Amino acid sequence: MSEPLVFGRFTLLLDQRRLLDNGAPVSLGARAFDLLATLVQHRDRVVSKDELLRCVWRDAVVEENNLSVQVSTLRKLLGADALDTVAGQGYRFTLPISAPAPPPVGGDGVLGLPDKPSIAVLPFDGAGHHQDDAMLIDALGDELIDALSRLHSLFVLSRHGVQGYRGRPVHPREVARELGVRYLLTGGARRLGPQMRVAAALIDAQSGQQIWSEHYDSGVGEQAALPHGLVRAIVMAMAPHIEHAEIERAWLPRPPSSSAYALAQRAWAQCREGLSRSNRGARDAAITLAQEALAIDGRCGAALNAIVDALSWHIYFATGAPTAQADALQAAGRAVAMDRNDALAWRGRGWLMFVSGKLPEAVADFQSSLELNPNDAITLARLGMCEAVSGDPAGGLRRCMQAIRLSPRDPARFHLLGNLVWAQFAARAYDDAIDTARQSLRESDLASTRLCLILCLAGAGDWPRAIAELRVLKQQAPDMVAVRLAGVWLATDAEVRGRETAFLAEAARRMADE
Repeated sequence: MSEPLVFGRFTLLLDQRRLLDNGAPVSLGARAFDLLATLVQHRDRVVSKDELLRCVWRDAVVEENNLSVQVSTLRKLLGADALDTVAGQGYRFTLPISAPAPPPVGGDGVLGLPDKPSIAVLPFDGAGHHQDDAMLIDALGDELIDALSRLHSLFVLSRHGVQGYRGRPVHPREVARELGVRYLLTGGARRLGPQMRVAAALIDAQSGQQIWSEHYDSGVGEQAALPHGLVRAIVMAMAPHIEHAEIERAWLPRPPSSSAYALAQRAWAQCREGLSRSNRGARDAAITLAQEALAIDGRCGAALNAIVDALSWHIYFATGAPTAQADALQAAGRAVAMDRNDALAWRGRGWLMFVSGKLPEAVADFQSSLELNPNDAITLARLGMCEAVSGDPAGGLRRCMQAIRLSPRDPARFHLLGNLVWAQFAARAYDDAIDTARQSLRESDLASTRLCLILCLAGAGDWPRAIAELRVLKQQAPDMVAVRLAGVWLATDAEVRGRETAFLAEAARRMADE
């Protein structure tokens, strides 16, 4: 592993992709980190803008403004004099590097865990392969690290930090102690004729438990290139299981002293509870926990995103305070301004725009989120639902189906199905929507899915079952039912909105007549 680089109160750990401020982890976006690492490593010279764009954005084509944004972020954090602009040439890192200091260790002398989910992608096993296949397998590991590094919610160990484990037996707890990570992504690949079979597994290295595994068969052409879509499929299927494991961990007994991240994770756990069980109290608890996190660290993006999520569902269910929308807008604005490369911040603002009835803005924000993280099934499904109820049901259906195909065992599958139900309703596919809604409700009793089930049963002419479900929904989410009966709907397509209004009104009338 490379030596730590110390400048002022900051310590840069390149192998671990960590920046410490007086020993405490700094929340720094992947692009900003790569920019800082490149400038520090080449601090003996001016680094041109073209070189920085190639190193930081690799194969992506971006405007120079993206570089300016990241430079501004680093200057705000490190000080205005940390990066020197050389007109017509580029940038140079100017802070003096002092003698290396060791990375922080726990009480037992091992690396401490970062204050966010941490993962190492160990070299995939490709023993006995032809040289070209071995190169493909190496490239697979590198691209998985690159893809995961785009997720600001994860701390991802660099490729240099894991090369020493190539060909070695993996003992998860030992590796985790050596690398200072909680999760390991392991796997192997072998060629089966024209097919490449890749197996991948996610391990909670602290317990040694395997929490996800899958295998993929992809065609390999004559050109030495990774099968199209393979990396995306692995990341999209695996990443939600880390989020789920972190939320489950948040339910463990709370320690006397909690970090901002730990409190933010508990807030997210309450957000999930508030959504899956349509629980108003859980949403309030999420906001309280997130505010506690922000009191410790005002730049805790996860806490801001949790506030946006909880308040957005308050708005959807009509259970929020009069200031809910203004408060949510303020939190969303802070989250996006603090880190414009945070895909979750854009996703959160997109959902807020949707529940506020601003679908064009919602679509734009979801698209921005997917540009930063194309591997987020929830964002893809929400975008599809938005498009379906705003005039493009066929396109929306395709996106929702793609999200489920790419993450078929997603821990939040109930929510992916819930978005698909609304797209199917928009497309008048009532029978399919009823089946989808039943699947979703078996997994989680989400009130918005039950609402759409009622509309689909009405559309299919099954009034007895529509009335029965409406009775349940009025007990489950009375405020939401009241505002929908009053004509407050989120679809912008007039035909879809007309069916929503008419179907629910007729179901309510028939229920009153019984």
